[in-house]
Amino acid sequence: MQKQRKTSNTTTSEIVLESLREQIINGILQPQEKLVEAEIARKFGLSRGPVREALRQLAVEGLVDYCPNKGCTVALLSPQDAYEVFFLRGSLEKLAIQKSNCLLSDYSLMIMEASIEEFRKAILEGNTMKAVRADEKFHLQIIRSAQLNRLTKMWELLSPLNGAMFLSVQNANRFGLLSGDAETLQNVKCLEPNTPDPSTAHNGGTAVWTHQCLLEAIRINDIQATCALLDQHYEETGRRVYRLSLMKEQGF
Repeated sequence: MQKQRKTSNTTTSEIVLESLREQIINGILQPQEKLVEAEIARKFGLSRGPVREALRQLAVEGLVDYCPNKGCTVALLSPQDAYEVFFLRGSLEKLAIQKSNCLLSDYSLMIMEASIEEFRKAILEGNTMKAVRADEKFHLQIIRSAQLNRLTKMWELLSPLNGAMFLSVQNANRFGLLSGDAETLQNVKCLEPNTPDPSTAHNGGTAVWTHQCLLEAIRINDIQATCALLDQHYEETGRRVYRLSLMKEQGF
C-alpha cells in the first residue's frame, strides 16, 4: 500500500511539474508572479505535497525562485548563470564533435532534420515549450556522437536549465540584444550552396537558421565550421544575454 501511494505521488507531482513548466516557459505565468502552494493544489485537486515537489524541481531548473518565509515566485535565469550554461553546453558539444570527427550517423542526421521542422512550427505557433523540446532533441544527437557516457551525462545535467535559457534569450530579444546574430552567422565561412540563406530566417527565426547551418556543416564533416557555429549559437548568445544585466543596472 505504501509503495502504491509513493507511485501515485510521483505521478501527480509530474503532472503538476509539466503543467507549471509549460505555463512558465510559454509566458502564461509571468516573471515575479507568486506561486502559492495552496492555490495550485486546489486548482489540481491535490494535496500540497506533490505541488511542493514540483516547485522544488522547477527551482532546480531555474524557473522558480524560493525565498524562506516568502515562498516561490516565477524566475528568469540570471544573466550570469545563463552565460555559464550557454558556455558549458557549447564547450561540451564542441568536444563531442571533435571526438566524433564530425561524423554522425544517417539516423542522427534524420532526427536533427526533423527536429528543425518541429522547432520552426513551435516558434510559428508561439509554443516555447515545444521549441525547447525540439532544440533538446537536435543537440542530443551532437553530444551522443562522441559515444562517451560521462560526457553525455555532464551535458544532461545542464538539460533541465534549457527552458530557462530560452526565457533568457526571449528576454534579451525584447531589448534588441540578439539582432546581430544573422550578420555574425554570415561571417562563418561554412556556407555551401545548399545552406539556407539568412533572408529566410523569418520562417521560424534566426535560431532555426542557425540550426540549419549547423546541420549542413555537420553533413559535410566540416569540424572547424561546426565548432564556429556552436560558439556563435552558445557563447556569443550568452554574452549578449549577459549584456541585459548591464542594461538593467544602468536603468534601461
